Amino acid sequence: MKTTYDEIIKQSCDKLAQTMSDMTYCYEETNVPKKHYKKLLSKSIEEVYADSVSLEMTNNYYKMLSSLNKGNRKWFVEAMLYVELGTAPDKAGAEVNGKVSRMADAIMAQKASMIDPKILDAMAPTPTR
Repeated sequence: MKTTYDEIIKQSCDKLAQTMSDMTYCYEETNVPKKHYKKLLSKSIEEVYADSVSLEMTNNYYKMLSSLNKGNRKWFVEAMLYVELGTAPDKAGAEVNGKVSRMADAIMAQKASMIDPKILDAMAPTPTR
């Protein structure tokens, strides 16, 4: 028995993009333009792999940073502040080291996020229908 998939895989990129757009619309009348799918389908394999590798590397960084954050929160916060300042702790003077330590204490005392609230608001999930 033939399936829809058997027919879809034979389609040209342009026709497949339209089919995908139509199928998406059938789900809660979500309108995604054909050109969006065509752009994705036209990506070279190298681009797709690059996106995948980028995501995997970001995930590795995340796991490492998450582990460090769970270890000693103050050291983690201080390290992130040094990274943002572009200064290595062993190269900074006593004044900078003291300021970084006080900033880290302030962040931890407030249980505040290191992310600007405007950025957090922008990243908030979009309400679903």
